[in-house]
Amino acid sequence: MNHITLDFDGIKTHWTLHEYFKEVFHLPDYYGHNMDGLWDCLDCSFECPTTIVLKNIEKIPSEMSEAVEIMLELFDDLQRENENVTIQIKSGDIDDSSPGPL
Repeated sequence: MNHITLDFDGIKTHWTLHEYFKEVFHLPDYYGHNMDGLWDCLDCSFECPTTIVLKNIEKIPSEMSEAVEIMLELFDDLQRENENVTIQIKSGDIDDSSPGPL
């Protein structure tokens, strides 16, 4: 089983968010730095059970709230469409470790 933690502490811009995705998920150089491109890269990437933990989402600046909403929808869709993927959200003292819709 794979375990990936995305810690959003320190993410301040759309560019740094997508550069972080590129680094953590080992995305190709042609990755387009947008949520459609992220979906295209992740949609078929998980062939074995993988837990993706989203940590410190609340630390992403409020100016990026639309991007955060789209990102959460993307990870929810990924979890629903790929039985190998489980998404967990950890935020501050809150730990929602139960799999299921975001």
